[in-house]
Amino acid sequence: MAARSLNDFPLTENFNLREFQCSCCGQVKIHPKLVEMLQVLREKVGRPVIITSGYRCPSRNKAVGGALQSYHMRGMAADIKVPGVSISRLAQLAESLGFNGIGLYPGFVHVDIRNGKARW
Repeated sequence: MAARSLNDFPLTENFNLREFQCSCCGQVKIHPKLVEMLQVLREKVGRPVIITSGYRCPSRNKAVGGALQSYHMRGMAADIKVPGVSISRLAQLAESLGFNGIGLYPGFVHVDIRNGKARW
């Protein structure tokens, strides 16, 4: 059996803390409201929601060209995809559930819990 990592524990029925950790350093910050909303999205879509990018440390954020004040660095954003669900449909579902920031990209949707709405 593989060793468990420090961040290998459940946050909700369908999400594990490890899914949100920075891909370069393993650090993680995550806002509980983001996780709760992603769980509701998971239940609504009825399929696994894959986190392609959760928390990003400043170094990782810079390396990927993230915004200077990225919500990823605050633990308030995630880039997600759902196999078998189009990016536009996933964004519509996120909108219906009250995510404030929604950005469409090739292959994933950015969702965040900022104050005020932002769309791109």
